[in-house]
Amino acid sequence: MPVYTRQDLSIMQAWPLERKIRVTQAKILEWYHHYGGKIAVSFSGGKDSTVLLDLVRRAFPDVPAVFVDTGLEYPEIREFVKTVPNVTWLRPEIPFSKVLTTYGYPIISKDVARRIYYARQGSPWAIRHLNGLNADGTPSKYNERYEKWRFLLDAPFLISDRCCAVMKERPLHKYAREHHLYMILGTMASESVRRQSSYLKTGCNAYLKRDPTSQPMSFWTEQDVLAYLKMTGISYASVYGEIVEEAGKLTTTGVKRSGCMFCMFGAHLEKEPNRFQRMEVTHPKQYDFCIHKLGCGDVLDYLHIPYTTKERTLSMENEKDYQPDILNFLEKIVQRNTLAYKEDFDVDKEILWNSAQESSLEHRSFLWMSRPCGTWCVPERETYLQDSRAYKTWTFYADQPNGIKAYRVVVDGVRDGKLAGKIIPLDYAKQVRRVIKSALPIVKIQYRDKDDSFCENSYHAFMNSSMPYDEAIHDIRYVPESEAELQHILMLEHRMEQKTKRSCRTKSTAPQR
Repeated sequence: MPVYTRQDLSIMQAWPLERKIRVTQAKILEWYHHYGGKIAVSFSGGKDSTVLLDLVRRAFPDVPAVFVDTGLEYPEIREFVKTVPNVTWLRPEIPFSKVLTTYGYPIISKDVARRIYYARQGSPWAIRHLNGLNADGTPSKYNERYEKWRFLLDAPFLISDRCCAVMKERPLHKYAREHHLYMILGTMASESVRRQSSYLKTGCNAYLKRDPTSQPMSFWTEQDVLAYLKMTGISYASVYGEIVEEAGKLTTTGVKRSGCMFCMFGAHLEKEPNRFQRMEVTHPKQYDFCIHKLGCGDVLDYLHIPYTTKERTLSMENEKDYQPDILNFLEKIVQRNTLAYKEDFDVDKEILWNSAQESSLEHRSFLWMSRPCGTWCVPERETYLQDSRAYKTWTFYADQPNGIKAYRVVVDGVRDGKLAGKIIPLDYAKQVRRVIKSALPIVKIQYRDKDDSFCENSYHAFMNSSMPYDEAIHDIRYVPESEAELQHILMLEHRMEQKTKRSCRTKSTAPQR
């Protein structure tokens, strides 16, 4: 039977900070006396464990701390840990690079990565979950959440949730057993569903686990942690910046979380600039190692997660596809290839210029064509959704591809008053066949109404109403059943482009017989 319910947890999370401090101190005292003082604090150098260590040492100043130096921490974290007395440093048995090649990359979430890992090994339960089924083979409302990630079974790289266990938990548990210590952790139930479930089962002090652990701050929230740091004035890692108030809530001017720098769990949910885009600017050496040496860039490409900023695209500049003046390049194509209706290009220019203000890569990626009679510029994502305007436009000429010059255009931003970015040539005849074959049906439509309120409707309901003709409706976005599947299709298409380019270069450089 669980110790607490979700309602119990919600009530405790709403307690004032003063009460939370008293209860946490009582749980620490209970743990200390239960094990005769043979306890230690798992200290990551982050703000949560910094608060925990302060609470423990206010009662028991001599309690040791244990820091696992994985090599994945922010440099500022390691420097801060060095300033804290009575801290034992541990190292994992194998480096992160070997974890990736042995077990796999940490992507999406621990739950998803775990199911992909075991499904690839033939585990029936993992396969059922990825198919949205219960143990008896019936559809599962709970497991249907995993269906959209089935495409990861075919990913050209290993995937697992083993990173934390190997890099952090294993050396920590080994040290605790060897020294007969019982660990206190600064984890909170609000951080994940898994941690919430664990807390509801055992409460703060889990005595009956194989490796007994105390989590006396489980009912705290991030706001509590920041309030404690601000109230006490104790030192914390500089990577967080300052603690300030915004819109009635406390936040940090630096990083929000200081876990492993290279972890990709949850990166697909982050708004731009995401953790990797920020790392590119703040920690370029670590960024280069992560993206290029460890291969995380290829993984993020596969997931269609951006990892470079609009302000810094040095990697693009080294590619042949990069154009410092997109419009000049395209205009030359128009002059040579488009004989009539050249004014169509004026519309294209407006579309591309407007996209330069967008932060999302989705809104800066287009397919463009020059025909003998006119031009077209359509959003790339929308082109792979059946019945969308972009799909209908792009595929209209599938039976008459002669004379069409086609390109994928990715706007990077404005430099020196010119529109810069990538221009990738396409074989329209072949590419349009792939579009027709792989395009997904539209299930929903998202849009904003006359009051600028976000709305969502089924595709068929929307199209069978008067809304398509309502000029007040704007920012329309077509949505397939699985966004992950759509991103997978786009990723495969981009790889096909690279393969085609390499093939063309090989042919052009081959010796003539």
